[in-house]
Amino acid sequence: MPSRKAAVELGFIRLDGRKKAPLFQQIYEEIRAAILEGRLTANTRLPSSRDLVEQLGVSRTTVVSAIDSLIAEGYLQTEKGRGTFVSKDIPADQMFVQSRTTKQKNGRGENFVSCLSNRGEKFVAEKSGYGYANMIRPFQPGVPALDEFPTEVWAKIVRRVWTDVSPRQLTYGEPAGYFRLRESIAEYLRAHRGVRCETEQVMVVSGTQQAIDIVGRITLDEGDSVLFENPGYVSSRESLARNGARIAPLPVTKDGVQFRDAIRNCRKARLVYVTPSHQYPTGVTMTIERRMEMIEWAGKNGGLIVEDDYDSEYRYAQKPIPAMQGLDSSQRTIYIGSFSKVVFPALSMGYAVVPQKMIGAFEKALSLASRPVSFVDQLILDDFIREGHFGRHLRRMRKTHAQRREVFVDALARHLPDRLQLLGSRAGLHCTALLNRKAADHRIARKLEQIGIVTRPLSAYYMPESENKLNGLALGFACANPTQLRKAIRKSASII
Repeated sequence: MPSRKAAVELGFIRLDGRKKAPLFQQIYEEIRAAILEGRLTANTRLPSSRDLVEQLGVSRTTVVSAIDSLIAEGYLQTEKGRGTFVSKDIPADQMFVQSRTTKQKNGRGENFVSCLSNRGEKFVAEKSGYGYANMIRPFQPGVPALDEFPTEVWAKIVRRVWTDVSPRQLTYGEPAGYFRLRESIAEYLRAHRGVRCETEQVMVVSGTQQAIDIVGRITLDEGDSVLFENPGYVSSRESLARNGARIAPLPVTKDGVQFRDAIRNCRKARLVYVTPSHQYPTGVTMTIERRMEMIEWAGKNGGLIVEDDYDSEYRYAQKPIPAMQGLDSSQRTIYIGSFSKVVFPALSMGYAVVPQKMIGAFEKALSLASRPVSFVDQLILDDFIREGHFGRHLRRMRKTHAQRREVFVDALARHLPDRLQLLGSRAGLHCTALLNRKAADHRIARKLEQIGIVTRPLSAYYMPESENKLNGLALGFACANPTQLRKAIRKSASII
C-alpha cells in the first residue's frame, strides 16, 4: 500500500455568501482547482468532515455534498477507516487544461506563449469541446461496454506475438500499415460494410482524427469551402479549419441532413463531411436519396465526400446499413473508421479507405505526419481478427449494447416521463434526447457533472453563429451496466 501524507489544512478555501453559487459548490470548486493546479497532490489526506465543518463554519451537509461530488468525479477517493485522499488518477484532459493555464500565469509560461506564431496561439486558445477522459462514468457518449471486452483472449495473443516477434518487427514498419492487417480490414469492410476496395486502398492510422487531418492536408487549399454537418463532431471540424478550410454549415435536423439547401448556399464546396450511418450527435440515419444526391454532386462537380462511419456496427432494430462509399462508382468518397468503439479506445487505431488515385499522396502524407502505428499492436489486432475473436466480440457487443439501451430507455420512461424526447434511430452507443423544458442544455450538463454523471449538451456541437439550435443531451448508455444506468437515471431525475 502506498504511503499517505498527513491531513492538510484547507486554509485556501474562501467562502462568500454573497455569491450566486451555493456554498457546497464553492468548496467543490476551491478543492478541485487546488488539485488541478498541483497545490493538493496525489495521496494527500483531507481533513475529516467534522474538522472541515469547524474550519469553514458551515453545516456537515454542505461539506459532505462537496466531497461526494469530488469523489464521484474521481478527484478524491476514500479508504475505509483511513480517510479521504486526493486520487492518483485525475482526468488527463483536465490536467492539461489546468497546466496550460498555470504556465501562462508565470514568467516562464509567458515567455513560452510569446514564442508561438499567431496560428499557434490561436490553436492553443481554441476550445475543442470536451477532450478525452480517462475515466468511465454513466451517460458518457462514445464509450462501449469495456467491462465485456475479452481481455484474457487479447492477453493470450499478446503473449504469443511477443514470444515470436523478430527484430525486424520492432522497427517502424510501413507508413500505410502492416499489409496483412490491411488485408484483414479490407475483407471485413467488403463483407460487412459493403465497401468497395482493394487492400492497397486501406491505410492504417492512429484514429479518426489523424485520418481527417491527412485528408485536410492533401485535398484542401487555403480558403477552400467544406460543408460540415451542423451540429457535428467538433474536433473533426476544427481539424479541417486548421488546414485552411472555410467551414460552411450542412444543417442537420431531426428529419435528416439538408443537403440541397446547403449546396445551393455553397456552390463552390470542395468537400463534404458526413456521418451517414448514425449522425453524431443527433443519431439520424441518412436516407438513400440524400446519399445518392451527394454522390451525384461529387461526380459532376469534382467534389469529395468524407464518410466518417461513426457507430455503424451497432444497429438494434435492423441490420447495419451498407456504407455510402460502396454506392460511389466515381471514387470520390474517402471512407474513415475506427477500432475505438469495436475493440477499445486505448488501442488508438483506425483506418481510411482512399480512392485509387489518392493512395500515393495519402501514404506520403502519413510518412511525413508521424511514425506508423505500433507494428506489434498491428500484429496483435490482425491475429484477433483472423482467429475469429473480433467477429464474436462484435456480435456479443451488439447484444450487450442492445440490452443496455433497452434498460436505459425503460428507466428514462419510468423516472423522467415527459421530460425528454428521444431522437434518431435505434443504433450506436448513445441516445440523443431533446429537453421538453426551457432549461439550457449546457446548464443541465454542468449540474449532472457535479453529481458524477457525464453527458454532452447538443448546443456544444453547433457552429458558434448557428441559430435554432436543438436543446438537448447526448446520453451514452453503453459504458455502464444496467444497475449503474438505473441508479444514474434516478440521481439525474431531480436535475433533468
